[in-house]
Amino acid sequence: MNKEIFITGSNGFIGQYLVNYLSQKGFVVYALLRKKSIPGFNLNKNVVCIIGDLLNKPSLITGIPKNSIVVNLAANPYHPKLSYKVNVEGTQNLIDVCKKNKVNRIIHISSQATKIENKGVYAKTKNKSDEIINNSGLNYVILKPSLVYGGGEKGLFNKIRSLVNKIPLVPIFGSGKTKVNPVYVEDLCKFIELTALNSKDKNSIYDVGSVKPITYNQLYRGIVVGIEKNIWFLHIPIWVGILFGKLFELAKLGNPPFFIDNVLGSTQETNCNPGPIIKKYKYEPLSFMEGLKLINKKPAVNVGMVGLGKMGLLHLSILSSFRDVDIVALIDTNRKLFTTIKSMGVAGNFYENIEEALKNEEINAVFVLTPTFTHLPIIKTLLKKNISIFVEKPATLNQGQLEEITKLKTSYKGIFNVGYTLLFKRIYREIKNIIDTKKYGKIKSFEINFEHGEVFGKRNGWMFSKEKSGGGVLMNPGPHVFSLINLLFGKPEKISGDIYKIYSLEVDDEARLNLDYKDFEGKAFLSWSVKNRNIATTTIKINFEKSELNTDGNIIEIIPTNGKMIKISEKDSPVLLDGTLNINPDANGEAYYIEDRLFVDSVKDKKDANINNFEFAYDTESMIFKSYLKSK
Repeated sequence: MNKEIFITGSNGFIGQYLVNYLSQKGFVVYALLRKKSIPGFNLNKNVVCIIGDLLNKPSLITGIPKNSIVVNLAANPYHPKLSYKVNVEGTQNLIDVCKKNKVNRIIHISSQATKIENKGVYAKTKNKSDEIINNSGLNYVILKPSLVYGGGEKGLFNKIRSLVNKIPLVPIFGSGKTKVNPVYVEDLCKFIELTALNSKDKNSIYDVGSVKPITYNQLYRGIVVGIEKNIWFLHIPIWVGILFGKLFELAKLGNPPFFIDNVLGSTQETNCNPGPIIKKYKYEPLSFMEGLKLINKKPAVNVGMVGLGKMGLLHLSILSSFRDVDIVALIDTNRKLFTTIKSMGVAGNFYENIEEALKNEEINAVFVLTPTFTHLPIIKTLLKKNISIFVEKPATLNQGQLEEITKLKTSYKGIFNVGYTLLFKRIYREIKNIIDTKKYGKIKSFEINFEHGEVFGKRNGWMFSKEKSGGGVLMNPGPHVFSLINLLFGKPEKISGDIYKIYSLEVDDEARLNLDYKDFEGKAFLSWSVKNRNIATTTIKINFEKSELNTDGNIIEIIPTNGKMIKISEKDSPVLLDGTLNINPDANGEAYYIEDRLFVDSVKDKKDANINNFEFAYDTESMIFKSYLKSK
């Protein structure tokens, strides 16, 4: 059986679960993603992201593998025009391409809403999409799930819980006695897997849901279990709900409290009958109470993100793929960024400062990704509240700030990591191992050079202000270089050298340093004003007793005193962490993933054992500050 499977709607609530589920089951998953969206699923090696959508036929033609299985989850639930385009025209596009690409089987996810008498826009358009599938001539199965629920940021559970956190009120339309057969999202994934693999089950339509139905009153009371506040359940007459739904529609609210379809769908019986699919595949889904027990296991780490610029987006894309992380707070003074990030599928409430976020959210860890001059007050706030901290390098502006943090940290119980990403690059850990094992004898000397062609004239911005950045090339990107010096060679006894302002008025553009280790000496050259050096490069040369080692950060070349040259590439070096994903191979994506993963694990384990902890940061950044003091 071909286990290549193409999923539309892969970044939706069900889609994220399904991609993770099927990839773990050994399928090669092709996940259809809209442009500029951040995947909310794990980027396993057998997951391929396809940029496109149902309304873009060329993206489907090139994206859907020939002879594959297609699962159609994509749908627009409530927009009067987009629902028709996506649910009807999009489904027809999908069928056309499936025929062209000789798709083996299509699993179409429909809805119980298609069975109600008074239909809204979603029910009508899904009904038409079912007809398209039914008349396609393809080998298909249509699944009509009842209300699908599960943990995470998306879906009904989070929407209701977010609502009651703001207003302790749950609206219930009508009497609330209408029955529903909720299905736990992973049980739906199981049924999708079973029907996808059984090519003999042709042209079937199944209801999917729990065996025992519950009322909407029971559903909503189950959703708010565990919320420690008094919650009122307000029964709203159906006609009032429809009226307000129309008013919300006329006002063109992007995310109203509810839609007309919510009113119609929750007040009409569908008589969901999951018996046939349960009998066919001998698999019984969880009851609602059993599913609730799984959902109420809280995510291990609630994360806040301060600073939503380039680095913020990078870390958000990684953290969004961690199933044990809940991004609860997005913090930035620029409100325009919030809309952009939300459009990428990132969860979390928006706040303009850390104090406001801490007041309204339960936060275990915070990523501080703002300019250097803003770090100290944020760090001090988090230290006092024992909230774990990941701060991008450099952590501080000067030695005084390092000492201030050291004093505050004496009673601190959280994790404190600094973003020295290169520490988690395989090639440098390979060199660390070579040094530690003394395979080629003791170190005689070393040279480390950082070169980039970035500054060739007066520049503006905080990075070129001594007061706000602390310095130039030594402070940014210098901490990466000094973190490698600290990792490989430790702290020198003495530092001396020359620091130059070539183009900048306040900060350093170039530095030549001598590092005295008593038993050996090192030299460091850093410059962001090297002509024809469009891509930043870091090279290291180490003279051992029995060999010379050179690396450009991608390949190690070892020239033994007696013997042939040995080459070790990044890909030949052992992976530092099982299950690591490289989200951006051209920009140390694997290393960023590892540092984030290790930080989250440390927060969960309450054990600050990572190499990039504050003690390491203290030694690393003290070297930088000493370089300023001891150089001309």
